[in-house]
Amino acid sequence: MVVVYFDTRPKRKREDLYDREGELGEFENSLKSGNPLTVITGIRRLGKTSLLLVGLNELELPHVIVDFRGVNPNSRMDVYKRIEGAVNAFFRENRGIWEDVKGDLKNISGLRLLGFGVSFSWKEGKTDLIALFRELEKHNVVLAFDEVQYLRGPVGSEFAGLIAHLYDYSELRMVMTGSEVGLLHDYLGVDDPSAPLYGRYFHEVSLSRFTPEQSWDFLLKGFEQVGINPQEKLIEEAVERLDGIVGWLVLFGKKAMEKGPSEGLIGEVFEEAKALAMSEFENFLEKRQVARGRYMEIMRAVAGGKRTWEEIKGHLEKKEGKSIADSVLARLLKGLVDSSFLERRIEGRNVYYVIPDPILEACFK
Repeated sequence: MVVVYFDTRPKRKREDLYDREGELGEFENSLKSGNPLTVITGIRRLGKTSLLLVGLNELELPHVIVDFRGVNPNSRMDVYKRIEGAVNAFFRENRGIWEDVKGDLKNISGLRLLGFGVSFSWKEGKTDLIALFRELEKHNVVLAFDEVQYLRGPVGSEFAGLIAHLYDYSELRMVMTGSEVGLLHDYLGVDDPSAPLYGRYFHEVSLSRFTPEQSWDFLLKGFEQVGINPQEKLIEEAVERLDGIVGWLVLFGKKAMEKGPSEGLIGEVFEEAKALAMSEFENFLEKRQVARGRYMEIMRAVAGGKRTWEEIKGHLEKKEGKSIADSVLARLLKGLVDSSFLERRIEGRNVYYVIPDPILEACFK
């Protein structure tokens, strides 16, 4: 039996993508209408890459997908090597397009043709990416950049300028995805007139977590696919503790397939997921060592139920034994919200903060 919902690889077919018809239709309509830039957002592990792949495959659009996760934003070599690898993967899968364009590719500065593919240069005389992408434009190729918020710093700004040029002077359709929503919006220059992409319209498709009803149905259908009939109590606990995060529900289903459903399984999933979630948070802290302790205490405060501005500030001041300026706390909270480790919510006149990932919240409890 084919495993669909509990396959941890990104989905590529419509039937593999559970209950995202609305978001998928919105994404496909944006591409079909010719929007030059479509953006897919949502916190980690909600299936953004799957939505991207399914939409492109359903529309049968040739596409280059560059995964920028973990890229060194200060290294032009690293950024160019990511793009080079994605372009060569595209040519291997689209040999007809390769045969059509390889003659013209010889004329692009900084680009060297290999037996089957291309080699980039990233120093002086760097590869003219605009010319390369304009050649792909002739074949209706979609350019997709996954987790583009990692492109910060001078190289990232240089790349944003390239995207702005293609936006203004080509008919290419481009897609960006991002889990750190605030940082992605910063990259797109939503509120910054000095940003290269400021003022360009983009259509945003936002993914949200599953409702409890969707989570329940997702697990039931997934278990049905693989011939497993777990106790209702086990599914109920998984729905409650994993709180609509698709990636964690998939991990639970996969573990149940491997070891069989049991009472201790959710705890095992939690421990494995906690290690991954904390690893991601440690990556966030790595470049913020000066404020490391304060970031940790804010997360502990929110996980412990202190969720308003006043409660968080009081927690920090009690821990440090001194006053903390509002501007400092605002900067710390913005960093966590922009990176999607916190969410800022408003109910009526009340503003409060929550940790959107239940696994990460458990780490700080």
